[in-house]
Amino acid sequence: MVNVTVVRGGQTYPLTARITGWEVRPHPQTPEGTDWLHFTYRATQTGPLPVVSVEIPVCAVDAADVVLICSTLFLNEALSAYDTHQVADGDTWTGLGPDANVARVLFLPDDLHRGPHAGDPKDDDGYVPPRIPEPGERLRTL
Repeated sequence: MVNVTVVRGGQTYPLTARITGWEVRPHPQTPEGTDWLHFTYRATQTGPLPVVSVEIPVCAVDAADVVLICSTLFLNEALSAYDTHQVADGDTWTGLGPDANVARVLFLPDDLHRGPHAGDPKDDDGYVPPRIPEPGERLRTL
């Protein structure tokens, strides 16, 4: 499993996230429906953060690194602006399209949260997060 260091523009956060496991199966609340992606993750904070809200993209890709689906993981409850070391384990579900052949699930490093003053001409810091990849796009991965 690969740790991804979270960044916001040119700023590197003392925060890593990694997928610790994943599976494709029916959601327990909708067993007759289509398959869902269930994944587990670990977020590790190694120092004080300048923010308390972080949103990072998570994508399921096929064997050619073509995006099947991307969603956003909100780490707000797992973080602390004051603690210098915090670990949070969690899991989440996201819907998949029919016949999704998932080969990997991965986090992208960019913090997508614009901040509490986004759009305020006086207090906004001007950060514009990158867009989330769409199904069919190919990711450049290691």
